[in-house]
Amino acid sequence: MKVIIVEDERLYLDALAETLHSRSIEVAGRASTFDDALRVVNESACDVALLDVRLSKQEADGGLRIAAELRRLYPDVGLLVLSGFDEVAYVERLMNLEGGQGSVGYLLKERVGDVDELAGALARVAAGEVVIDPYLIRRLMARPRRRDPLDALSPYETRVLSLVAEGRSNLRIAQELDIKISTVEKHLSAITSKLGLRPTDGLERRSVNVRVLAAMKFLRRGSAGPGAPQNPPH
Repeated sequence: MKVIIVEDERLYLDALAETLHSRSIEVAGRASTFDDALRVVNESACDVALLDVRLSKQEADGGLRIAAELRRLYPDVGLLVLSGFDEVAYVERLMNLEGGQGSVGYLLKERVGDVDELAGALARVAAGEVVIDPYLIRRLMARPRRRDPLDALSPYETRVLSLVAEGRSNLRIAQELDIKISTVEKHLSAITSKLGLRPTDGLERRSVNVRVLAAMKFLRRGSAGPGAPQNPPH
């Protein structure tokens, strides 16, 4: 996997590069400005751009502006934004970028200390998934919202969908909720049906990732549903 890093603080940039090298992830380029980021992505043909949301004191959302332009120019490049801000509005801007479905992530910088978590997030974004920091998922779930298709989901289905939005696989969700993998699959089938998303097979699955579409619908709308029941059905 080839990754470029967009970060204006040299020490932090070097630390990120060393962290990725420790997991055998190729750092194919580095940038600290808008123009440099576009040039490096073009030259490196990277899989994922790892961007700091803030590139200067005067530009608190510089990383998001770069992300928007990269998604427009190079929709196949994954975008993973690192931020010191637990700002839901930034997540919503990232989720609403035009030019491609999925392949985006937003993590708080404190997660960088967990090398495995950062490497896993990069891999999932490169694979076309959506990865959002669990803390921000909880904040999105607590937001009030107007009536929408998510209202049709049960509290437990909402919990499953929130884990999908975090980038969890069916196996990881089954482990988290202490249920069978087949039970997770049944919940996901019910969720996609209630949200009006068609299941995909064969070649169609390569172009339309229902898990990503469901996660994006969840993250764009938010959810205020109650927590999952203590004893889920098996």
